[in-house]
Formats: sequence, structure tokens, C-alpha cells
Amino acid sequence: MAEHAKLSASGSKKWLNCPGSVAFEKEFPDEESEFAKEGTTAHALGELKIKLALKEITRVQYHKQKASLQTDNEMEKYIESYKDFVTERYNEALAISKGAAIFLEQKVDYSDYAPDGFGTSDVIIVTNGKMEVIDLKYGKGVSVKAQKNPQMMLYALGALKEYDFIYDIKNVIMTIYQPRKDNIESFEMTTDALYQWGAEIRPLAEKAHQGVKEYKAGKHCTENFCKAKAVCRTFSESMEKIESYADKTPERLNNTEIAEILDKVDQLVKWAKSVKEYALQKALQGEVFTGFKVVEGRKRRGWNKSEDEIIKVLQDMGASDETIYKKTLRSVTEMEKEQLPKGFSDIFGKYVETYAGAPTLVRLEDKRPEWNAAQSAADDFSEIETF
Repeated sequence: MAEHAKLSASGSKKWLNCPGSVAFEKEFPDEESEFAKEGTTAHALGELKIKLALKEITRVQYHKQKASLQTDNEMEKYIESYKDFVTERYNEALAISKGAAIFLEQKVDYSDYAPDGFGTSDVIIVTNGKMEVIDLKYGKGVSVKAQKNPQMMLYALGALKEYDFIYDIKNVIMTIYQPRKDNIESFEMTTDALYQWGAEIRPLAEKAHQGVKEYKAGKHCTENFCKAKAVCRTFSESMEKIESYADKTPERLNNTEIAEILDKVDQLVKWAKSVKEYALQKALQGEVFTGFKVVEGRKRRGWNKSEDEIIKVLQDMGASDETIYKKTLRSVTEMEKEQLPKGFSDIFGKYVETYAGAPTLVRLEDKRPEWNAAQSAADDFSEIETF
């Protein structure tokens, strides 16, 4: 089992904003989700692909080690692009200096800024005067920002501790590579600014390490999956602020009030779901919640034999293929994951069209261009056939 730091870099947004979250989360068991397992596999595959590209392992070693990983066509495609990105960045560093170096899955120590702090950086590339830290994010739920990302900054501080005295690093680039969100973003800082930030966060890190009961609610609770949010009174109280608008219709709210609700509504939905899941698990263990009980959910019916066995029974009874099978065309995204007939990928674009999405309300920091109603109407009109 992998060793985890008490003040993990991945959880830094939580403990920097809410020092009490570190001790509070200790009350809840660590449970690795399917998404986390998928991310672990993607990272392992990425390391193998990069090592093969850099000729650090042979093709035989690559396939032997890869055999233990449960990958699919989608992962292969995305991680191949990640490998290309990393090797290109490394070649750019080599062009600056032949002494450039690349380090994969490197353990870094940032304990000078966060007590007992350490972590594993996916990729570190160093050359004279410059260093880049690259982090693969395989999730497709939320786009991860590189701008002032505390996880990346802690990794960078740990990497500087190892390589600054050798390469005299003046600037650090921190890059997020999130292929399934088409999100590649970099943030650059001087080493002086990074060291200053490290000094500024040290008091907060020490509070978190000591287990002070100091709590603060915010987006870090839901975006960073705080395990304690279902029972956290501070978070609950922050959600209750919306209740003051409950007796008003949207038409009676001003834009400032609506903006405040929009700011919290996604957190409210996630929090309510986590409370319900927490209560169910506790009720199954015998705890009582006044006014509620556990019952069996909606029943479902399913085959009690394998598909092949059921199909054979139906065929023996004379059922037609139309009766047995439901045939539908796969979506464009699903089709791209399949092994297409030879030559079809070359003409794939001829049969694929990208349609405009429906308008949706997002935060200002979203990278998509603002909705232009006039342009959208013009685009729709241009698609109308005339006779």
C-alpha cells in the first residue's frame, strides 16, 4: 500500500483553507474509488510509455509490465498523447542544454514548508535555469487549474530542494495535463516567488499538522472531496444561508442574490448527496435517524445465466435475431474507441459534424468563449436549406 503524507499535496487546497479538515477526515476510512483506481492505472501506463519512448526499458519489458494493467482503447489513446507531450517538453529542454534531465514518478520532500510533507511528482524536467513539473490528471469531472495550484507548487518546492543547487533554477513551470477534458494549462513562477509562497503557508501547514479545530467552508470542501463534509457543522451552516431566499421566487430576487445562490447551488447538491450516502451507511450499521428507516430499494429483474446461454435457449426455441438483439449505431465517441475497419479513420471526418451545444451558465474563469446569441442564430439560419 502506498504511503501517504499527513499533509498531502493533493489535499493541500483543503488544509490550507480549512486546517481542521486534516484531523476531522482521520475519523473516516480511506476508500479508493473506481475513478481513483482508473487514475492509478493511467499513471502507471504513462510512466511505461515514456520510459519506452526514452529507451529506458525494452519493448519486451514494456509489454511484460503492461500486462498487469487493466487498460482500454480510450486510455491507450489519451496516455499516448500524454507520452508525446512529455517527450516533446523533454526534447525542448535538451535543446537548451544537453545536460537536461527528466525524472518520472519522483518522490519529493516539501517538509521544509509543511511538516512531514512529501509526495510523488509525475514528471520533473530540469535544465539550466529552468524546471517544469507536469501532473497528469486523468479524471474528466472537473477541469483542474494550473494557476496558483497548491499541489503543483508544493511538488515544485520539493523538486527545487533536490535540483536547484545543481541547475541554478530561476523559473519554474507547473503544467496540468488533463486529456479527457482537453485541458492543458501551465503556470510559471520565479523560484524567489515560490520560496516566498512556501514561507507564507508554513504557519497554516503547522496548524493543520497540529490538528487545530479551525474550520472554514468553501468550494474546497466539494471540489476536493472532503470526507467529513456530510457531518461538518461549519459546511452545513454555510449551506443554510440559502434558506433566507426560500420564500422568494426567482423573479423577486435581485441579481446579487441570484449570484450568491448560483455560487452555492452545486456545492449544496453535492453536499446533500453526501449526507444521504453517509446516513444510509450509518443506518445499515444500526444507527437511528429520527423519522427514517432502511427499506429494500426497487426490485429489478435480470438473467440468471450468461448471455450466451440465454441466447442459445431463445434460438433453440426459434426466436429470431430481431427478437433477441437490439441493434443501435454507436455514438461518435464510442466508435472512436473501437477498432475501425482499415481506411475508415482516414475518411471519418467526412461523416462527423460538430453541433452547437445548448447555452449553459458557468463561472467567469471558464475558458470557453462567451455565448453570442446573434452568432448562434446566424449559424442556425445558415444550416436551413433554401429552394
